[in-house]
Amino acid sequence: MKRILAVFISTLLGIACVRAADSTEKRVKFKFGGRIDAQLFHDSYTSKASNGGIFYYFPLAPEYNAQGQDLHRENSLRFGVANSRLRFTATAADILGGEAAGYVETDFMGSGSNIGVLRLRHAYISLNWERSQLMIGQTNNLSVPEEVFPNTVAHGAGTPLNPQSRIPQIRYSRKLGEIVRLSAAAGFYTGKEGEAQAYGLVPDFALRLSVGDNRTKVSVSGAVKSIRPRNLTEDSIRTHRRVAAFNASIFGLHTFGGGHKLTAFAMWGEDLSTLSMLGGYGPRLRDVERGETDYGYTTTQTIAMWLGFETKIMKGWQPGLLTGWTKNLGSGREIDLAEAEIPDKGIDWYFRLSPRLWYHYKQLSFGLEYMYSLASWGRAFDAHYRPTERYENSQNHRVTLLARFKF
Repeated sequence: MKRILAVFISTLLGIACVRAADSTEKRVKFKFGGRIDAQLFHDSYTSKASNGGIFYYFPLAPEYNAQGQDLHRENSLRFGVANSRLRFTATAADILGGEAAGYVETDFMGSGSNIGVLRLRHAYISLNWERSQLMIGQTNNLSVPEEVFPNTVAHGAGTPLNPQSRIPQIRYSRKLGEIVRLSAAAGFYTGKEGEAQAYGLVPDFALRLSVGDNRTKVSVSGAVKSIRPRNLTEDSIRTHRRVAAFNASIFGLHTFGGGHKLTAFAMWGEDLSTLSMLGGYGPRLRDVERGETDYGYTTTQTIAMWLGFETKIMKGWQPGLLTGWTKNLGSGREIDLAEAEIPDKGIDWYFRLSPRLWYHYKQLSFGLEYMYSLASWGRAFDAHYRPTERYENSQNHRVTLLARFKF
């Protein structure tokens, strides 16, 4: 009798679980997808690149031996699959009067030398109403022009000409008309500058105004951050000195001829290092020379711009082009370069020209891209971080061949 009762209860529980699962499945929709990338790439000059060489930045400054030979004139050939991605989406209707969604995206780029380790790219919750959206979690920095990301074959979408940054944030967007959209976000960085931001208790504030549709659009944005680089001076005295940094950008796109797309982007900013671009900050030289242990800070300024073009897909073929330039503008006030936090200290400007060709067939794509990179490095700088002596320009030729399968 007990055995029959146990079987009966187990059956009822099983039916209840199945019904609950069916109800949940009807209310919540799931979608799984991603892509597998396999790329072969050749470089003619030693360059700054991370994640097994996949994420390319620019050629390094020349380094000469006793015979006057540049040690960085070295060819290399690499193969990588770590930028393959997995993504998962869950959506539920009728949540707080709108639709709720959760999105998670990962790749295998790891961090540092840990190539092949699963890495979190995006993880956020979004609440979507008819004319507004609230997003909470990690996604692209609002200063990143994701609507016009260059469709390059090489990984990085044009970095350091184009900003790259994914940060935890709270973002609210509102449609102000049929073609006008206003977005505001409060974001938090990670790493060393994230720690400085955490103790400063002030998030990164960004604002973007977009006018247009998917055919023609212009967007302007601005952001400000305030960090506290040190909690204590060298004399173990608490300090609250901060450094503030601003940036402003504009981008646009225009689609014509049934799908040909022209895109453009320009940005000016202070300490753009958190966007994977040139720049940084450091102690004010005047304060250091006076012997002040509780010194103030000053930032370096950078300008970056690029122009992109891509045709519509014609019988599977899709050629495109990206060209751009970025320049160190120095610091407004004299800076102590010996103690400055400038990740790519020494580079003055960088130019890139990269034509590409895609071939698409259903879920399969093949890409070929030639990237010409030219960089100018300073050998010596003045107190405003402007080069007074330069190395000979360094250049790299990268050829990338990629196979991609989307699912």
